[in-house]
Amino acid sequence: MLLDTRSRGRRVALAGIVGGWIDGCARSGFDAVEPDNLDSWTRSRGVLHRADAIDFARLLTARAHARGLAGAQTNAADLSARGPSIGFDFAVAEECQVYDECGAYAAAYGRRVIEIEYADQGLRFFVAACRLRGGRASIIDRELARPGTAGYV
Repeated sequence: MLLDTRSRGRRVALAGIVGGWIDGCARSGFDAVEPDNLDSWTRSRGVLHRADAIDFARLLTARAHARGLAGAQTNAADLSARGPSIGFDFAVAEECQVYDECGAYAAAYGRRVIEIEYADQGLRFFVAACRLRGGRASIIDRELARPGTAGYV
């Protein structure tokens, strides 16, 4: 399912709905939000557009900042250079090792990148990410486990 962000009116209406969720995160004591699917235009078969996604993201990051929350860019690595001007404070980079996108996030956000490498893609990507950026980035596996428990890597 994709959100229809093609018109200003639709973006504002959707931002009102998602904004309620953002407000709930602020009330619950969260530090940040991660509005996902910024890259929906890439899966819409030409229905949605990059510029509309950027405008929608600006509405969401403004709402987050107004509530005292940071906003994270998720995916759409090709937009990373514009991420801070959109209003994103950091990035959550899913499988950037797999897709060779980690450099784009690092160039835009420096050390403010949380990298998630999914073990179901093969442990080799997680291991490579840790070897290459372990001292500069927060790298986690989707299946979070505490040290000393089953599944911890």
